Amino acid sequence: MKYCLHCFFTVVCLFCFNISQAQPETIKPKLILGILGAQIDGDQLGGFDKPGAIAGMAMEMKIAKKFSLQPEIVYNQKGARSNSKSFYYSIVRLSYINLNTALNFYLKDNIALQGGLYYGVLFRAKADGGGGFIDASKVYKKGDLGYLIGVDYRFTPKTSVNLRMEYSLGSINEFVPQFNNALLFSLRFMLGE
Repeated sequence: MKYCLHCFFTVVCLFCFNISQAQPETIKPKLILGILGAQIDGDQLGGFDKPGAIAGMAMEMKIAKKFSLQPEIVYNQKGARSNSKSFYYSIVRLSYINLNTALNFYLKDNIALQGGLYYGVLFRAKADGGGGFIDASKVYKKGDLGYLIGVDYRFTPKTSVNLRMEYSLGSINEFVPQFNNALLFSLRFMLGE
């Protein structure tokens, strides 16, 4: 875990340095804050019943008139939670640092479609089957590679709302096939001029 946090802070420092050196008309730094609904496909619990937080930074780089590339560093809380219709009680809390890369295609000046990949580094895994939370880090893989699709709508010159879906490309569980599935809602605030 110390290694993951060290890598995260190194990447954040490099990210901030790049922002300070950027030309404002071609690179736009953003602050990301939001919530998500998550489930784990393959755990027999249906529905996006596990809420979680999203926080991070992005740097949108214009590469053509209608296209931009957007690397992101995002903390998010995925997992699963049983509901009243579930056969058994279960809560799984998975905390990730995601490195996302999204390609934006602008339909209009304020509406962009997004597609890309993410790689999540798991730094905390806890599970509760009814007897209290226990460490589940040996059950879940340390990395989660997946794809993302979404839409970004800018409603002021410096603020946008983002709706996104993320899904694992491979199993996140060491023993049985399970996949992260999340619906994300975030606000994005443009930093600087």
